[in-house]
Parts: sequence; C-alpha cells; structure tokens
Amino acid sequence: MDLYLRESLSEEPLLLLDECIQEALKVSVPLPHAMNIATVNKNSKPSNRVVLLKSISDKGLVFVTDYRSAKGIDIEENPNVSVTFWWAQTNKQIRVEGDCIKVDTEFSDDYFSTRPRGSQISASVSNQSEEILSYDSLVDEAEKFSSLYTDKAIPRPKRWGGYLLRPKKIEYWQDMPNRLHKRELFIKKAKEWRKTYLSP
Repeated sequence: MDLYLRESLSEEPLLLLDECIQEALKVSVPLPHAMNIATVNKNSKPSNRVVLLKSISDKGLVFVTDYRSAKGIDIEENPNVSVTFWWAQTNKQIRVEGDCIKVDTEFSDDYFSTRPRGSQISASVSNQSEEILSYDSLVDEAEKFSSLYTDKAIPRPKRWGGYLLRPKKIEYWQDMPNRLHKRELFIKKAKEWRKTYLSP
C-alpha cells in the first residue's frame, strides 16, 4: 500500500472513513485509499479523476498533485471539490464535499522525500495534463533528468505538492438487504458535526 498517514483522528465521520479504509485493507482491496475527485472549472465544466489519499486527520484529507495540472487549475479557480470512495468488496461508499487549500511546504517536502526515486523523477519532468510530442520523448526526458541526479537527492518541484480538503459534508453509504441501504449524513456547522439519516 502506498504511504497513508493517520493522525489526530477524533471526529466521528473521519474516524468512520478511516475504519472503512482499514476494513478494505484487511480484505485486500487494491488501493483502498483511492478516491475519485471531482472539480469544476471557471466555465462550470465538471471533471473527475482518481487520486490517492495521503493523509487523514481532523483537519481533513490530503492528496498530492501538480498545482499546474488540470485539477490544480480548477482548484485555483474554484476550491470546492467532491470526492467519493467506493469499496466493492465491502459494499460501502463514502462521499466527501468541502474546499481545498494548499498544505504547508514542509508536508509536501517531507512526503516528496518518501516517494520512490522513479516517482520523484516523474513528478519533476512531467508537466501534468500538458501536451507532449510522444511517450518516448517523455521517457527520454526522464532518463536525461535521472542522469543529472545520479548521486544527488532530487528536490521537490515547486509546482508539485499537497492539498488539504476541508470537509463540510460527509455521507456514509452501506449496502443493506432489500435495497434498504444505510445512509448517514454528517454536516459540519461551525466546529460541530450534525448527524442525520437519509432514505435510500
């Protein structure tokens, strides 16, 4: 499993999310911390893709990306996002809505240093979402970059780093017999979570 950090978890909906990830891990779900993230650009056009949750705490969810990627540009223009976790083996789904801010550079630096060297090289040479001449040209650029850092640590590109998704709404969905699915909705008001139940 890719690096996944848990810290300072005390709030019920976030504890529930972590418990679902740990349950999925126990039944060997591939990448149980994968989440589909939806963004909306300045023209109100939605887009979604899968990213990996890197850290969870009472502050929210952290993922990393290229700040100049399509999702990074969307978030810059409209920080409101939605993510969905789905684990087929456990028949559970969690949806999270909130807004994103960049994490501090210390977290991004620390996390980048833990990545495999190949991933560091990829993040350094790939301007995510931009058009390239060919796949071979990207591989060539990666090999040239690697040769420049043969015996040196690779620095984190300034355009690459983490986002903190600050949850405002979290819905827990569990498959139940006869389609009487269990739905628990948590909405954050000030600093407190309000819990209600929804009809399936």
